[in-house]
Amino acid sequence: MMTGRYHLPLLRMCILSISKNWNRLPKIIITNDGSTSIVRIRKALRFYKGELIVEDWEETEIYHKQAQRNGLIKYAKADPFGKKMAIILRYASLFPTLWVDSDILFFKDFTVQIPTLAKGINLGGSEDWRGAYHEEMLTALDAKLPEKLHFNAGLLYASGIGIYEVFEIEDLLTAVHPNYNFLSEQTIFAHIANRSLGIIWDRKIIENSPHDIQQLRPQAIKELIGRHYTSNVRHLFWRDAIFLI
Repeated sequence: MMTGRYHLPLLRMCILSISKNWNRLPKIIITNDGSTSIVRIRKALRFYKGELIVEDWEETEIYHKQAQRNGLIKYAKADPFGKKMAIILRYASLFPTLWVDSDILFFKDFTVQIPTLAKGINLGGSEDWRGAYHEEMLTALDAKLPEKLHFNAGLLYASGIGIYEVFEIEDLLTAVHPNYNFLSEQTIFAHIANRSLGIIWDRKIIENSPHDIQQLRPQAIKELIGRHYTSNVRHLFWRDAIFLI
């Protein structure tokens, strides 16, 4: 996970939902985006009983500089989603990694939904209510994603060495530099997922839609395990946190 000054309250509630509802507490690694302090992050999460590691963004930056991933470093300096991509790619090369955006709440145990370890490159994510991609990036990919692939990178599983090189991400980032947008990272991960695990968690497992955008009542859980509260429904995060966590 990654956090900063403005997202720390979201991250704190997300981790509280993990702490209360997952059957096994995971090791959580949090990267400070540079807008707050490690001390402040640790203080906000002192309730967490599992293993917790908090580090500065520069550790990931050094990792990719050593691999001469210059396109990724430029992307990360220009856009927070570049930092997110860099963090995921770093840890996926070390061990199977579950990335969780801070605007996600878990209502039930999610551990049974995490894929088992497999050889090679594995990457997949959650389902969005629509397909949202960076058109210039798709042109650089010289590929068209399937219309049915409504991929969201807010909850993402990744593992494997050399993802950056195998999928020629350096060339993709160089091709669109400096015209990144908030969908560039998601588009690249959707492209990789299309050749790997695809959508692992559909909206029956992790909801992601504006269907109740003006609803005062909390989310109806039923079989739902969690929900991703993207920017268009961010206010509902606190509604459901109050009633359901």
